[in-house]
Amino acid sequence: MRNRIKAVLRSMAPLCGAVILTAFGGYVPSALGNNATGTPAAAGSTAVRDGSHDFDFLYGKWMMPNHRLKKRLAGSNEWEDFVSYDECQPLPGGIGNEDFFKTDHWKDFTGVTVRTYDKATGLWRLYWVDNYFSGGVIEAPVVGKFVGNVGVFEAPDTFDGKPIIVRFTWTVNPKGSRAVANWEQAFSADGGKTWEINWKNEIIPMGDADFARHFGPGI
Repeated sequence: MRNRIKAVLRSMAPLCGAVILTAFGGYVPSALGNNATGTPAAAGSTAVRDGSHDFDFLYGKWMMPNHRLKKRLAGSNEWEDFVSYDECQPLPGGIGNEDFFKTDHWKDFTGVTVRTYDKATGLWRLYWVDNYFSGGVIEAPVVGKFVGNVGVFEAPDTFDGKPIIVRFTWTVNPKGSRAVANWEQAFSADGGKTWEINWKNEIIPMGDADFARHFGPGI
């Protein structure tokens, strides 16, 4: 009986590995905490830069001029401009932060981003859900980190039923710009060989109408 149990457990090992890979989007951190026992994640053998304050620049209230490609992965060059407003605050205990994105471009649109930081790996996970497109489902996170003033965060996704890679790029204090930061979203349909930017915005001080008009007509 004991030998039979051992054989069953050995046969389940590949399946367990596949489940772990699926749960973490194909990425398994080198050190995981155990929520059941309260055991924290162990520190890695190599030093990890403390990136826990990389998004501190977002804390507060902001106006965001948006430039959004109307048709994605269709060779389009037709853009639409609109304004959104954002408020960001830290989560307790150094977990990360959250922000609320609102615009009337779609009636009563509200989006929520939750960012969590893993101090063992130095990686951020960015989760998004909204009241218009998401259907109540929190999307799988884009994962990445900052190097210098640029943060790149990626994840596999689908668009029109086809596999893509989605990428968020944050640039803090972009050179030659009056914005506090820039954000871009891009899709790749060929495994990361080429990218199409389909949405970008700038983070500017709330209520600075003269500053806002610098970014485009109708803003």
